[in-house]
Amino acid sequence: MKKHLSKILVLVVGCIAMFSTASYAYQINDDLNIGVKAYLNAMEASGDHFNASTVGQTQADTNSANANGVRLSRAYLIAIGRINKQFSGKFTLDEAYSDPTASNGRGDVFVKYLYGIYTPAKDIAVRFGLTETPWIPYEEGLWNYRFVSETAPDYEGFMPSSDLGLAVVGSLFDKLIDYHVMVSNGEGYQSQQNGRGFAGAARIALNIKPFIFNIFGMDESMHNGIPDYNPKRAIAMLVYTNSLLRVAGDFMWADDHITSADAGKAKFNHGYGYEFWGFLRIPGEEKLRIFGRYLEMNPNGSDAYTPVSGKVAPTTSIGSTNLYSTELLKFVNTTQNTWGLAGISYDISKETIVALDYNIYTLDGYNLSSQKKTFTDQAVALNLRFAF
Repeated sequence: MKKHLSKILVLVVGCIAMFSTASYAYQINDDLNIGVKAYLNAMEASGDHFNASTVGQTQADTNSANANGVRLSRAYLIAIGRINKQFSGKFTLDEAYSDPTASNGRGDVFVKYLYGIYTPAKDIAVRFGLTETPWIPYEEGLWNYRFVSETAPDYEGFMPSSDLGLAVVGSLFDKLIDYHVMVSNGEGYQSQQNGRGFAGAARIALNIKPFIFNIFGMDESMHNGIPDYNPKRAIAMLVYTNSLLRVAGDFMWADDHITSADAGKAKFNHGYGYEFWGFLRIPGEEKLRIFGRYLEMNPNGSDAYTPVSGKVAPTTSIGSTNLYSTELLKFVNTTQNTWGLAGISYDISKETIVALDYNIYTLDGYNLSSQKKTFTDQAVALNLRFAF
């Protein structure tokens, strides 16, 4: 860990010098704004999935190679343009860290957002194209630590954060209620759009300061072109927020409504879970924050210790799993997983933040002897978000 942290400390100091006085995005002219946002992470992980006696030497080495080290885990190029007061648009390129053993190397580049915006009135906007879905980007904006960890629905694979479709976003009664309703393809921005299904999703929030109450629902048909693969999702979240403190708790439910013939393709079988997260600015030193989150998820409502194709596997192809700053491993065929993290951060500027965190992740699975086992992994990470 020492060598990884020393590398990122050098990078942090350099970035502080470069970005501490920088503002987010560059105003080309009155109608065009271009910006860059990136996440830099150094992580050192240990535990059962990094232990050769538990998963085998080859798998342990692969897991370590994917999880440990210094990486630019995410980078965004963002352009926002305006034609007139009613018509504008947004374009975002997203480079995400990927499996270092894959043929395409460590980075995949995607068009994350490419959409037009029609604003007929002050409190309503119509978006059309590859645009934000109603939940994940919204919770990321409240959580404020996406550069440290994904939100729980994103981490668990509830839904994509961007999709091709039509959305209406707005507020009512002087922002007492805000909403985001969307009809989309359902496949997500990193998948090939097959046009053989669609999804409907909506989020409605009631803002009664200092509380925000959110409900979200999604129903999709023919995911990935499979007629009996129909994901359904629901989330209820309560947030308390003021100038120093923000805490939230939510309950999540997910079901892929898939037949036994295609069960291996599903992520959730009447799955449910909950999470709590929050952060506190230190009074008198508000740039310092402590933060934490706890997640417990049951992807399958019933016992799902079923070997894939009759073959017990101690891990599920971690080599093809994206690993970010605090994401260690996630199983589909588990009855429960828990994930907790805690850390401290410092706001160098509005868009430049450095954070140190510790996280621990447990899940139920199989060891090399085909016996049920609770796996426990932990990691320490140093994270930097910067933008200009």
